[in-house]
Amino acid sequence: MGAPEFWNDADKAKSISSKAAGLKKKLEAFLKLESRVSDIDEGVALAKEYDDADLAREALDNAAGLEADIRAYELLTLLDQPSDISPCFLVISAGAGGTEACDWAQMLHRMYTRWAEQKGYTVETLDWQDGDEAGLRTATLKITGDHAYGFLKNERGVHRLVRIS
Repeated sequence: MGAPEFWNDADKAKSISSKAAGLKKKLEAFLKLESRVSDIDEGVALAKEYDDADLAREALDNAAGLEADIRAYELLTLLDQPSDISPCFLVISAGAGGTEACDWAQMLHRMYTRWAEQKGYTVETLDWQDGDEAGLRTATLKITGDHAYGFLKNERGVHRLVRIS
């Protein structure tokens, strides 16, 4: 990237820079996990050496937190397709069923919006049509954030609500 001719093709330079930034982020996350594993190993060694239950408990607590972080990192490494880093367009449409279908569509909208906000994504509503009496008939959302499309690409098809009375 330091070569002057690198920037002659702006689209290619942007693509390479984006890939490099993504790889750098993954590498930094890996190095942080590796450091935590090393710290836990040292804690376990100290606990054994001094026969200290408090140090052993602390190492165990750190290991439990590390397991969840490793699983999250593993998931990110699976999202390696070029399109996975892209924003996602999500269309929610109420099916046949009148007011209940419109209510269900609004529940799905709220669920996806809250999920995206918890992940730190931005949600932009591009289209919204209210239902006849309540809820929504159709909505189009643009969800932008790190790997938004990767996480949502399998959210397709019909989502049904079955009420048992």
